[in-house]
Amino acid sequence: MHLDGCVEVEAAYYGAPPGWIGRRVHVQWNDAHVRLIDPLSGQLLREHLRQQRGHHRIQEQDRPTRTPLSTQQLAAPKPPDRILVLCAGPCIKTWAKKRCAASSKKYGVASTDEACALGLETRASHYHFVRRYLEHNPQLPLSLRQVDPLIRQLTLYRDLIESRTQSSKQENPS
Repeated sequence: MHLDGCVEVEAAYYGAPPGWIGRRVHVQWNDAHVRLIDPLSGQLLREHLRQQRGHHRIQEQDRPTRTPLSTQQLAAPKPPDRILVLCAGPCIKTWAKKRCAASSKKYGVASTDEACALGLETRASHYHFVRRYLEHNPQLPLSLRQVDPLIRQLTLYRDLIESRTQSSKQENPS
């Protein structure tokens, strides 16, 4: 479980009850639900509806009662960062440019742009989404993506192995 009290399942985040931050839980999920289970007793702690990548699901009773208004406003859904940055002050623009420049240097311009585009498309318009996407979907450098003409596609090797094993089974039936 993350320090924010959420469990990550396929890049979506699900809140646990208070007191479970930093503790291990068992997680079960299917297409519709995510279930958090106490690993010792097997008791169901929380059941959430599945969320899109980058989204959070936290039950109302699990939210702190004394959250400052400014924090609630920061946590509320926002317009895409691009729009926010265009309307924001100079410090926000500088911060956003530095974040993008750092990601571009580390992961490449194309990968960073792809991550930002996906974030805007899925309305996960925060830097945390972009960073996590880049960390979990590394792109190979162009030099490694080029295919050597001497190396055949993996499917050809797979088909060859399958045909050889089938022919040997036919020759030597058990």
